[in-house]
Amino acid sequence: MSLPKFNEASYAHFITTKTFENQKVFRNDKYCEILIKDIDFYRNKLGFKLVGYCMMPDHLHIIMWWDVDVNKDLTISKIIQSIKNHSAKEIEYYFKMGRRKPSLSPHSKAGSEGFLLPKNYQWKDEGTVHTPVKGRIWQHDFYDFNIYSDKKMNEKLNYIHWNPVRAGLCNKPEDWLWSSYKFYEFREEDRIKIDIIR
Repeated sequence: MSLPKFNEASYAHFITTKTFENQKVFRNDKYCEILIKDIDFYRNKLGFKLVGYCMMPDHLHIIMWWDVDVNKDLTISKIIQSIKNHSAKEIEYYFKMGRRKPSLSPHSKAGSEGFLLPKNYQWKDEGTVHTPVKGRIWQHDFYDFNIYSDKKMNEKLNYIHWNPVRAGLCNKPEDWLWSSYKFYEFREEDRIKIDIIR
């Protein structure tokens, strides 16, 4: 089943994308760091604003916006595909070699592939071995919701920031390492710069 995708001019977008078969890939902090760096890289390369995010073990919530007068050809699909392709390739390399590949560039052929890992790969995470079906990291589809008001923006930010608490991963939103909560609550910049849109 295809998930809805919308690309309304001037709206911010609330995106949810999941790991393949809900694998808990992002329980591993190193993989979270890879994903954060790739989001930041493509934010700068493609020119979108990162309004909020929350990384969960098996999915990513991200809120973004861009100036459609400046980036007329930019689409949600292009942004998400770029982030997912490159992060999958980086995670594959890290899993294999135990470190990030410093020369891997999103401009290279290798950096443009990456939804699939070799079928015989096994995830080693917190002492458990996970064998991904068909070696995938990400589901191909994603969910996109247009944020059309300040009220809806606050609702979505609140939803993503409390997600780790609802999932039993922490007691308070500020305890979760992988979200924009601390920026909004305490104006603390942490792992990635959050953009304010007006």
